[in-house]
Amino acid sequence: MKLVQTLALIGIFLLAFFSPAYAEDNLKINIARHAPCNIFETGVPAQLTASFNSPMAGKAEAKLTVVDYFRKVVLDKQIPLTLTKGGNKVELEFGKLPQGYYEATLIVTLTNEKGEAITGTQTACLGVADFVSRTVKEVRDGDYRIGVKMWYTDKAWWRGNLDWSEDEAVSALVKLGLQWTRTEMLRGGSFPTTKLMNEYPMNVVMKVESYPKEFFDVKRYGTIEEWEKVNGRGWSKKTVPMKEPYQNWLREKLKDIPPEQNVFEIWNEAWDKMPAEDLATISNYVTEVILQERPDAIIGPNLLGTTSPFRYDAQFIKAGGMKGMKMVALHPYSGHVERAQIREYSKWLEEQTGRHIDLYTTEYGTHSCPEGPSKKSEESQTQKVVRFTIGLYAEGMKTLIPHVLGQREENPTYHEDWFGFIRLNNEPKSVLLGQATCAKMIDGSEYIGDLWFGEGVAAFLFNNKGAYTLALFTREGSKEITIPVGQDKITLTDIVGTRQTLTPKDGAITVKVSEDTIYLSGFSPEIAKTATKELNPKRWPQEEKEAWTRNVRHAPKFSVKPSMDGDLSEWKDKCQFALVNPKVNGNDASGFGYLAWDEDNLYVAVDMRDDQIYNTQHRPKLYREDSMELFVSTVPRDKYSGYGENDYQFFITPTSAEGKVVVGRLADRESGEVVDVEGAKYNVGKTKIGWRAELALPWKSFSKFDAKAGGKVAIEVRVNDADTTHKRWKIDPEDSGYIPPEEPAKWSLVLLED
Repeated sequence: MKLVQTLALIGIFLLAFFSPAYAEDNLKINIARHAPCNIFETGVPAQLTASFNSPMAGKAEAKLTVVDYFRKVVLDKQIPLTLTKGGNKVELEFGKLPQGYYEATLIVTLTNEKGEAITGTQTACLGVADFVSRTVKEVRDGDYRIGVKMWYTDKAWWRGNLDWSEDEAVSALVKLGLQWTRTEMLRGGSFPTTKLMNEYPMNVVMKVESYPKEFFDVKRYGTIEEWEKVNGRGWSKKTVPMKEPYQNWLREKLKDIPPEQNVFEIWNEAWDKMPAEDLATISNYVTEVILQERPDAIIGPNLLGTTSPFRYDAQFIKAGGMKGMKMVALHPYSGHVERAQIREYSKWLEEQTGRHIDLYTTEYGTHSCPEGPSKKSEESQTQKVVRFTIGLYAEGMKTLIPHVLGQREENPTYHEDWFGFIRLNNEPKSVLLGQATCAKMIDGSEYIGDLWFGEGVAAFLFNNKGAYTLALFTREGSKEITIPVGQDKITLTDIVGTRQTLTPKDGAITVKVSEDTIYLSGFSPEIAKTATKELNPKRWPQEEKEAWTRNVRHAPKFSVKPSMDGDLSEWKDKCQFALVNPKVNGNDASGFGYLAWDEDNLYVAVDMRDDQIYNTQHRPKLYREDSMELFVSTVPRDKYSGYGENDYQFFITPTSAEGKVVVGRLADRESGEVVDVEGAKYNVGKTKIGWRAELALPWKSFSKFDAKAGGKVAIEVRVNDADTTHKRWKIDPEDSGYIPPEEPAKWSLVLLED
């Protein structure tokens, strides 16, 4: 990584050294940012300053165009300029813009001595909103819950050392009333957690995770070097520290935390790092210390939010991990918030622990990846985050902290780089204004219930000290609805805060509801009489579909064992299925999979087209790059997610961080421990157009399975593809569709035949 950074910096230096101060065919415009983050207060004239170099003196013209969130032009004007050779500035005056999100584009045009037009273009994003001024105590006492999760970077070397200012970003959050965040309790550096809590009125869910290397348990794990050789980096978040020194250290660190900050989340997504039993052990270490020092502290683990007896949450509770806990932190990423599932989980938690457990949301949301298979618009990101926030708020989440304040914005095809609410240049995205508007309209309110305006329309009613607000949206499309109001006027606020007054006609208003949430306020208390907290199953109509049936494959028997030589001609009459992803170019990644069996082995093969063979991962993360995943259940079941004693996952990779082929079984799902499969025979290698793998997996690798004609197992095959130009793409069987790795009950049923 240091070498890559160094080369990038050298390239930037050479470009700057050998480039002229201006380009003959292009003006380089820079629009200076207004702190914080181009956010202006309602009623204050908005103004930015643009600067640029001109290769000559003379007359020129600037065109300023401003569009709002809905792409409507709200300002379009020409600005005559008299230029001097060298540096020039122009003031961009927008006037008093209504609350909302805006994109301002400046085009400067001049004519050179040859009569040729030279132009420069730059766009700046800005927002206008009501500012708030609340203390931390006022936020807590007022039951305000909505915020944004922290994000940090020192220098964005991949963007020419572009500065990201945590101070400026947090200042914007505070002014917008987004005063809950989540970050590491023990974070230091240029913007430590103590500074965040002491210098800004921010409430922090403090993540207790990792520990210094002197507390690494060598007796349990061997040396750190030995551990990393097999598992890669990350020991401080994937292993259990020595108890007594860790607790003493944690007790000292706790002294630096202000007394009013008392919400602690233990670890982050530990289900991808360590066994549930290990998290339970660490949770007890942490809880003992914090409750000794702060008996009223709110402590809880970050769990999956699942109720299956085979999944992480049940294993964690069974191991005694909820001792002394008052909350569970969730990360409900999904296409939409399923409120019924949240209610089911809350009830299940109470049944498992014998007491009420509060739910905190410390990550959720979606991205705006600009390219590739995961491409989504910024408008889509705004719509979904706002809908998530409203639904989670209605279900009583104590915090609503979406992921994340900023983001890398490095790879345009990798969705994990594009969750940010504020751009890497510290300008706002529309989702920031959407979240701030949502907070203004419902935060600190009581959820009263849902109203019914027909299928496909969500209608949440909130009451804030007698002021009733109705939040409305659809999941797709638009619908016109009529609402009786009984008032002289109603205020409509759109998704990014722009307001308008509606005058009822015949005692009712008619509004268009779409994926862009709107808020209606000014109702009389009468509106609450028809509200209900019961969830209407007809809310989101779905096309009638045939009842789901499990995919079935027929696997013939090998009468003569295959030679394992990379020649798949022996497999032609065996079970075959296409491996494709409709969003991925087949020349990049596609192929075929094969299944067969005999009394000794399960046989699997894949023949993949792949333009670059690439896997640099250690065993716990082999799936992130080129690999085959094999999922097998020797006792197929039809319900419950998660892995039981008869459910298995295997990996086959053409290469790895070890510099060799890996054929392994996942021995521990949470820690990612992958062990070699004893007795497995295989051939894995490159072809002219990709890579190919043949695998003979002994049935003795599985518990209590007698392979014979008429037998059945559940099997799925997934191939992962990654290149130096893109992150992981999942290539699944065409006949079974998307594979849910955690759902053995949905894996294809394979019938063993002669």
